[in-house]
Amino acid sequence: MRNLPWPEMPSKAAAKVSIRELLDYLVWMAREMRQLGFHSGSDRDEWCRRCQTAYLALFVPMVPGSGDPYPPDVPPARNPGIWPDIPAASIPGMTLRHQLTVMEMLARQLRERPWPHARPDEVADWDQRLARAHAALDHGEAMPLPDEARTETSQDAIDAAEASAKALKDAARKRSRQLRQQFSSARTRKKAAAKKKAAAPNKAAAKTKAAPKKKAAAKKKAAAKKKAAPKKKAAAKKKAAPKKKAAPKKKAAAKKKAAPKKKAAPKKKAAAKKKASKKK
Repeated sequence: MRNLPWPEMPSKAAAKVSIRELLDYLVWMAREMRQLGFHSGSDRDEWCRRCQTAYLALFVPMVPGSGDPYPPDVPPARNPGIWPDIPAASIPGMTLRHQLTVMEMLARQLRERPWPHARPDEVADWDQRLARAHAALDHGEAMPLPDEARTETSQDAIDAAEASAKALKDAARKRSRQLRQQFSSARTRKKAAAKKKAAAPNKAAAKTKAAPKKKAAAKKKAAAKKKAAPKKKAAAKKKAAPKKKAAPKKKAAAKKKAAPKKKAAPKKKAAAKKKASKKK
């Protein structure tokens, strides 16, 4: 069901009518009842009391129990002693014309002003007030509300109310989502902290248990290194020894290579001398 704004919402205090229809009737009837001689004779006092009931339902005085003449510009009496220029019931100094003028003005204001941020209890209170005023001024099937007195539903007000309600729902969903994320993050952090706390003793025990093994492995490795050191030194010496023995052989080969060059020198000189004698 759509949440309609004021005054398009259905009345809960009056059956099968909307708040707008109640206000339309009150505006129209308060104007009709200001006609000269509208009620007279034996039923005049009864309708005076009923107008008083409707007036008290619509008018909320600044001070409870006050008969403040609202509004200040009291309409003057036109025909004193004839309806509606007769004294109002229970409020000295007021006439029925004054009361009916105030009721029409209040009903018109309630019908025309937007009321987007009204509290539910406030709306319910005014719904009951309007129902009481309508019941007090109701003239039955003899005087139904004419079509020309009805006002049209405000589609702009309905659209604005729906947009406002949608914005409020979206904001509420967003806030709910943010809260869920915050609670989820807090739970995750709490679980992680609990796991870390539970794992800390096991980790410490594992380290304590592994420490002797690590020490034994380190000792074994150091002993193996110490044992292998003499072998490495012997291998290094063995590798270096053949190089020293090969050195004299290399020197002898170099001398042998150089010796033939010295012996060939006299032969070259003799050949040169022989060549020179031939030229002479």
